[in-house]
Amino acid sequence: MTPLEMQLKARLADGSSMPFSSFMAAALYDREHGYYSQDKARTGREGDFFTSVSVGSVFGQLMAGEFCRAWEQLDRPASFTITEAGANDGQFALDVLTWAQAHRPDFLAALQYRIDEPLPGPARRQCEKLAAFAGKVSHDATAAVAQGCYFANELLDAIPCRRVRWSGGRWVECHVALDAAGEFSWMEKDPEDSALKRRLAWLGTGFPEGYITEIAPAVASQLRLAAGQLNQGYFFFADYGYPALDYYAAHRRTGTLRCYRAHRAHEDPFDHPGETDLTAHVDFSLAAQAAVGAGCQVLAFLDQARFLTGVAAPHLQAMEASGVPNPPAWQRQFQTLTHPAHLGQKFHFLVLGKKVEHLPPLPGLSFARHAAIPDLLDPVFASPDDEDA
Repeated sequence: MTPLEMQLKARLADGSSMPFSSFMAAALYDREHGYYSQDKARTGREGDFFTSVSVGSVFGQLMAGEFCRAWEQLDRPASFTITEAGANDGQFALDVLTWAQAHRPDFLAALQYRIDEPLPGPARRQCEKLAAFAGKVSHDATAAVAQGCYFANELLDAIPCRRVRWSGGRWVECHVALDAAGEFSWMEKDPEDSALKRRLAWLGTGFPEGYITEIAPAVASQLRLAAGQLNQGYFFFADYGYPALDYYAAHRRTGTLRCYRAHRAHEDPFDHPGETDLTAHVDFSLAAQAAVGAGCQVLAFLDQARFLTGVAAPHLQAMEASGVPNPPAWQRQFQTLTHPAHLGQKFHFLVLGKKVEHLPPLPGLSFARHAAIPDLLDPVFASPDDEDA
């Protein structure tokens, strides 16, 4: 039994229950025993799962080039801030800053890198990894900055969600309680949270008996917070998920909740809480609509393969013209990041802008489909008047 499991069972021993969002928040973010508070490797071969960052430095290098292009399009301001949320161990920041130092010192001179990190353990590890750039990095991400980019890789999927089930012609919320043997179990209760009830009313009633899904109103809150941190610039959210039409499709009868431990994926969130990563796919329609309501423009929604191919196109063209091939390690990483069988179609980029409508598209949007935006913001699935959905 993990320390967090003992703690949560003691909390529920009186017969009470908690929404799954509260259980997930504790499992991931408890300051002492939560998964993201633990001082251990979470990504790569020694961790529990792979990310684009853990594939190697190419992902950070490509994004650094895109950030630099954004800086250039904004007329190279003397102060340009990258804000990263969900920075894990700081490796992505290190890759970006190292690229800027090696290839664009003029960009580095203007650059300030802010990490939005609420947990002290990860913040300490990030500072240690980024010690060589201590003068460029801060953890003060509260005030809005004038110009810059906001970046979040696999952040939204880790925002605590609520689970609901269509049962007997109505929606019920799945709470966590203890059974007679003192083990975690599901308890169905009437939804009480106002944002959840609005979302369920919006979903309607056309679902098969027993249909389960996840709803994360806090994703909308996160998008609104992000929008408030930047007066002008670009926002990049990379994650796995679907537009609402796909997310709530009837064939997804068991939802999208997934658990990862030692590179083993399963669907039991009660297994080793605090030592297991819990995620749910992102409802990108919910995220995009919240961003629009907060004053942002949806510039593109596209899979990672299309996005990174657009970002890399100038580099690939230069290599082809010179006749000098990319190093084998670069090629292997780029293939892993973009191949449909690896990460290329698993992950999507939601790219937003604020006060950039007059600027040409960034390279990463070269292969974006314009039809994807109205599909994402279909009024059947996202009401522009619902601020809290």
